[in-house]
Amino acid sequence: MIPRRATVVIGGWLLCALGAPSCSGKPFTSGEASDGAAAGGPAALGGAGSGFSAGAGAGGTSIGGGGSSAVSNAGTSAMSDAGTSAMSDAGTSATSDAGGGNAPDGVDCAAFHGEEFGGHCYVDATVESSSAQQAVATCGQLASEHQVSGHLLVLDSAEEQGFVLKGLLVPFTDVSDAWLGLTCDQLEHPDINDCYCSGCSKALLAEKQATWAWLGGQSSTFGWINGNPNGGYRCAALAYNSESTIWGWVDRPCDKSSFSPSAGHTHDYRTICELEP
Repeated sequence: MIPRRATVVIGGWLLCALGAPSCSGKPFTSGEASDGAAAGGPAALGGAGSGFSAGAGAGGTSIGGGGSSAVSNAGTSAMSDAGTSAMSDAGTSATSDAGGGNAPDGVDCAAFHGEEFGGHCYVDATVESSSAQQAVATCGQLASEHQVSGHLLVLDSAEEQGFVLKGLLVPFTDVSDAWLGLTCDQLEHPDINDCYCSGCSKALLAEKQATWAWLGGQSSTFGWINGNPNGGYRCAALAYNSESTIWGWVDRPCDKSSFSPSAGHTHDYRTICELEP
């Protein structure tokens, strides 16, 4: 059972939030992104860990395409003052085939067209690609309307991440990434240099990762890949890199609704909400 977490409505996130779309969960295409691509240089490679293979790559059951690596880049904007600092150690490969769980009490996951795992219900609430602030607001609206606890996706374990990838993100491989409820808070860390480093040692990278906090105070750091965070953004996404065909955590600009890597085509963002007892 995944630990219970705080409700999504956490001050700093929703103060930043823009108007949220309705939560129909309908898929979108890359042409429907609303804010255009983020500016930024190429992803920095080399650093920590391995991620989710989209085919037969390293680290457990394959999910859909094969390989290793991921995207990232630089940026600005703060979203949250939630959570506690994460622990060190970057990226660990994970399996994608973890078991399910019972629906949380008071949450009819089938009614949300969601997926169940570990007593939580995961709902793809995407209508169109959104900024991180909009994604937070969407999950807050969904939870409030149905009077349940909920928040933007928070990942506690490799098994949980594998479940989300397999159940919700594989159909959008190399099309859309997903926002995470993970930030480097501007109030806690006003100097953006606290939040990232590029081409640094593993020890220094671990210090930078420790400045990032999850909604609800979770401390997982297993999913950072390829030296991320390595750009200078304050928000994070579960992202897919088309060159190396791997999923993992990367830092991204909070206020953009799409991202253009140095190679490949623009990716949009999905909003995955996590509902719990």
